[in-house]
Amino acid sequence: MVCAAVIAASADYTVQPGDTLGVIASNLDVSVGDLAAANAISNPDLIRPGQVLVVPGAVGGGTHVVLPGETLAGIADQHGLDAATLASLNGITNPSLIYIGTALRLSGPETPTVTAAAQSSAAVHVVAPGDSLAAVAASYGTSVSALVDANGIANPNLIRVGQQLTVPGAGGSWICPVADASFFNDWGFPRTSGRFHVGNDLFAPHGTPVRAPVGGWLDVLTGPVGGLQFRLYGDDGNTYIGTHLDTAIESGPVAAGQQVGTVGTSGNAAGADPHLHFELHPGDGEAVNPYPTLQAAGC
Repeated sequence: MVCAAVIAASADYTVQPGDTLGVIASNLDVSVGDLAAANAISNPDLIRPGQVLVVPGAVGGGTHVVLPGETLAGIADQHGLDAATLASLNGITNPSLIYIGTALRLSGPETPTVTAAAQSSAAVHVVAPGDSLAAVAASYGTSVSALVDANGIANPNLIRVGQQLTVPGAGGSWICPVADASFFNDWGFPRTSGRFHVGNDLFAPHGTPVRAPVGGWLDVLTGPVGGLQFRLYGDDGNTYIGTHLDTAIESGPVAAGQQVGTVGTSGNAAGADPHLHFELHPGDGEAVNPYPTLQAAGC
């Protein structure tokens, strides 16, 4: 099944005075039918100067944009691939469900599934000025009693700066960056100016905790598109990027499950529903679809 959730976009064309859809299609080497379908045009004789048309089809660089009526098997056959390989390249877990407008990669690294990231079943937190046991427990998604038991603490109100606390259960598996988030496989969906989505958007209420999926080194930065964001160089060899944060901790070492920020709408997400744009880069290389990883972790 091909879902008409989005519109195909490989390039933009602005309609000029005197243009017809037939002439535009001929100049761009696409069919009138595909051009009309990609832009939801019900009457090919009705286009207007200044209208921006998105141009469907293969977009180069080893990418194919899904058109109405296409199937994963058919696309794979067009490019000399088998459907299983194409699904793996794009992190597709249900080959019968693809979306019109998605940019499918035709080559490159297959999407890995991360099932475990740390050797230990526990993380270590170094108490910082202002920390309380309750705050530490909340930042790792655990309880005060679990911290008390794991560290032999007689008085939960007495912890000291520099003290190392064992956090049980925080380091043994890949942690969902946003618990109970709403998301689906929106990898490869079209964006403005011919760009495509290179992550998954995890939707949750404003201020929802964002946690490090693995331990590693966290860099926090800001930018006009991603807003307040982080880049996590994971101990598992992968790099993780999260954007549109509302708040974030300072750059430095983090443990798996540690809260690193909160969900927001910073950057170009202003006015949209709050969400974390989440990317996975194996070996700090090219982004791959994080959807299978998120599913495997039970997010």
